[in-house]
Amino acid sequence: MKKYYSIFLVLIFSIFTIKAQITQIPGKPIGEIYTDFHYTPGDTAKHTGFGLNRAHLGYTYTPEGNISSEIIVNIGTPEDLLPGSVPKRYAYFREAAIIYKKDKLTVNFGIVGTRTFSLQQGFWGKRYLGPEFQAKYGYGSVADLGVVVDYCFNDIFKIDFSLLNGKGYTNVQYDNSLKTAAGITITTPQKLTVRLYGDFMKPSGIWQSTMIAFAGIKNDLISFGAEASYKTNLDLIFGHDVWGLSATGSVFLRGNSEIFLRYDHAASIKIVPSELQWDYTIDGSYIIAGIQHIFTSNLKAALNYRRSDPYEPNGKILNSLYLNAMFRF
Repeated sequence: MKKYYSIFLVLIFSIFTIKAQITQIPGKPIGEIYTDFHYTPGDTAKHTGFGLNRAHLGYTYTPEGNISSEIIVNIGTPEDLLPGSVPKRYAYFREAAIIYKKDKLTVNFGIVGTRTFSLQQGFWGKRYLGPEFQAKYGYGSVADLGVVVDYCFNDIFKIDFSLLNGKGYTNVQYDNSLKTAAGITITTPQKLTVRLYGDFMKPSGIWQSTMIAFAGIKNDLISFGAEASYKTNLDLIFGHDVWGLSATGSVFLRGNSEIFLRYDHAASIKIVPSELQWDYTIDGSYIIAGIQHIFTSNLKAALNYRRSDPYEPNGKILNSLYLNAMFRF
């Protein structure tokens, strides 16, 4: 059934695109492909080979007036499924939103992009290498079902408010609880950006909250951003709190190239009488370093080294070499 569902989505997209070309429907198609070649010596779980990490397919409809819409289908990888699931490709609506925009106000309704780490995603600018810190360690999802309101007071001060299901875009089940989120973004004329974000929800009677503070600077020569994150009762288990730090930096070279570095530190709280942090199998540090080149506005690639250093006693340090590429239209 899911196979026919995916085929149906592709056919609808193709028909809509052809119709747009004939009748000149205002809008444009959206497509992204993430692929790589990787080598991890001594690791049987991730052997040397080629990978197709993700593919996005969608369309943005922009008629005259204040209302537009956007739909994006995400074809994910087997690694994104829950442990124990049968390995397979799957398709989800990554976004399916109605957008209202007038002057300084923007309202998104449907399956919408969240504001949990959208700013950091822009600073990192290399989603095709891997997810941002919050997505990697379970702090939040890039998209969810609900409504997001953005208001731009001026070029310096912006706010956003969200009311979401809190399950992410891969799970739209209802549980009589909603996630409330708010954020403040300040950008100075010197291109320094500061953002504070917080959310909370109470599914199954357990309070769960997230707090994120970010600061970064980006100009024609360098880009640097650092953040601290804290989440309570992860997986809806009381006392399972997590925190972490993440920093990204780039030095821009001539010829559309840059040298980049990213460092993540993920940690959980030690629960007495345990001698270890409760999430010690996930805790640890993660480094990506490499060089990226932008060939065209549609194609970029990066040669990069990665190191995972687990907190777990006797955990295995992994060293990998990747060649990643992204194509978009």
